[in-house]
Amino acid sequence: MSLEQIVFLIGFSFAHVFFPGHPTPLLLATGSMTRRNAWKFTFGMAIAHGLLDAMALGVGQFFLRMLTAAWPSGKFYLTNLDIPILAILGIFLVFEAFHCHQDEDGTKKKILDFKRPFLAGAAIGFIPGPDTIGYAMVGGALGLNGLAHALTATGVVFIGTALGFCSVTTVTGFFPSIIKSPKLGPIICILTALLCFASVGYRTWNTWQDWA
Repeated sequence: MSLEQIVFLIGFSFAHVFFPGHPTPLLLATGSMTRRNAWKFTFGMAIAHGLLDAMALGVGQFFLRMLTAAWPSGKFYLTNLDIPILAILGIFLVFEAFHCHQDEDGTKKKILDFKRPFLAGAAIGFIPGPDTIGYAMVGGALGLNGLAHALTATGVVFIGTALGFCSVTTVTGFFPSIIKSPKLGPIICILTALLCFASVGYRTWNTWQDWA
């Protein structure tokens, strides 16, 4: 792989975790977590999503070709998979913004107070994002010929994705009083949900125009 390809992959992998449809806002909305649990949640998410994107880049193009050969119209549905994913995430974020429950002591707690934050982060991280199918196409465009090139590319994608998630939790550590504010989580969730719904509307309109 060339240096330009490596720079592109690590930059895109780092940046894409901030695109709509990714669980990055959940990291910012976990102010009620301890820093230790927040990092457990982050590591689970970073490892799982990094592996998912790396596998999509390394072997996704192969499976994409097999699928489209057997189901020619399947590529249309796969490339528009981000629409339902964004819609579901937006609905969840709205629910998270307004929903809380009381524990045994009567203290209000957000639903993001996971008992096993690492496993919860890993489970969320393994959910395909809107760009997952894009990695399969990028892998084909790069022409990853040879095992060494494929391993380098997947390693770069994993590192870039993991750094993207970890950077969010690192930055929040510098503003503990703000992150701990009970008002911040709902605000982040609502703003991100609106962004998700705007993206759904835009993608649906473009898809309808192309289909029509």
